[in-house]
Amino acid sequence: MLYLRAVIKETLRMYPVVIGNGRCMTRDSVVAGYQIPKGTQVVFQHYVISNSERYFAEPSKFLPERWLKANREQHHPFASLPFGYGRRMCLGRRFADLEIQTIIAKVIQAFSIEYHHKKLSYSIHPMYMPDGPLRFKMVDRT
Repeated sequence: MLYLRAVIKETLRMYPVVIGNGRCMTRDSVVAGYQIPKGTQVVFQHYVISNSERYFAEPSKFLPERWLKANREQHHPFASLPFGYGRRMCLGRRFADLEIQTIIAKVIQAFSIEYHHKKLSYSIHPMYMPDGPLRFKMVDRT
């Protein structure tokens, strides 16, 4: 299950469901040298940050091992936050984590999954999602 969790974390890093989280500045602030007045809406862009070489080595490569303790590379703790952070983070995070792990584990136990098509393109609606149908071939393992 540790490797499965690493696969899920890496997938959410590369393809975050929500493109960002917004916050309204409660006081005048300076961020990276920019004056941000109170009341300004700022957005933490998940996709941009979690796919940046500044925060992850080889960000375009799918490397679940980066999340395993033995191989854990040091990255900024806020570089990948697929469920947000703080008081406004996703209330269902723990449930979603368990649900994702359980469903994937059960599907992988029952089926071999194949994908014989070109790489999917993505589009941004309210969420970051595949632009077109998912065409997996699921072969029963029994």
